[in-house]
Amino acid sequence: MHIARRVMAKATGTGWSLRCLRERVLRAGARLTISGRRVTLALSAAAAPFWSELWPRLMALHWADP
Repeated sequence: MHIARRVMAKATGTGWSLRCLRERVLRAGARLTISGRRVTLALSAAAAPFWSELWPRLMALHWADP
């Protein structure tokens, strides 16, 4: 969670608390549709801009091997 908080703070240029991250990004409304081989996640309009900033930056991180 701290990594996501730091990524959002860096992406938006403002300070993010864990509470703010949880309320705005992680607790966002979404609809999950499973159809055949495809899984679609439809996020709420309020959370979509946050996730569009957060997801690529999280995927770009280099995770350590266990």
